[in-house]
Amino acid sequence: MSIVLLWCFLFSACSSTVSIKINNIENSNLNNRSDDVPVTIVVYKLNNIEKFIDSSDKDLITREDGALGKDKIDSMKLQIAPKNEIIALKIKDKEVPYIGILALFANDALRTTKVWVKTKKIKGLRNKKVVKFEITQEGIKRIYGVKYGK
Repeated sequence: MSIVLLWCFLFSACSSTVSIKINNIENSNLNNRSDDVPVTIVVYKLNNIEKFIDSSDKDLITREDGALGKDKIDSMKLQIAPKNEIIALKIKDKEVPYIGILALFANDALRTTKVWVKTKKIKGLRNKKVVKFEITQEGIKRIYGVKYGK
């Protein structure tokens, strides 16, 4: 048993646990009365990212399975209160190739509503990796946790 663990450690043959953190800053989602309200988030586990990128927000909201087809492994919807940070999901990077996130805001201001990441590109120590996303007045963005390049 210890030989298997040593082998995994030395050659990174075992999959890593990836934590997806989402931070919602103050005043990121003001409604028509200027109340700071929670943001609804949909987190997608995906086999491939092209259909997610090509789909409109409306298609993802109204016909998620049809829009994503076999690229979708699973999804979950949650809300994040203002001035709050959560770990939305923990996955194994070898089981889920991509994570896509859709943020649904209270008003129709021009914002970035979709972001994605390839799980194998997420950085971390040993078998624990973390990628952090932030919700601001401009929309949702990845703020750290990914290696760039090939």
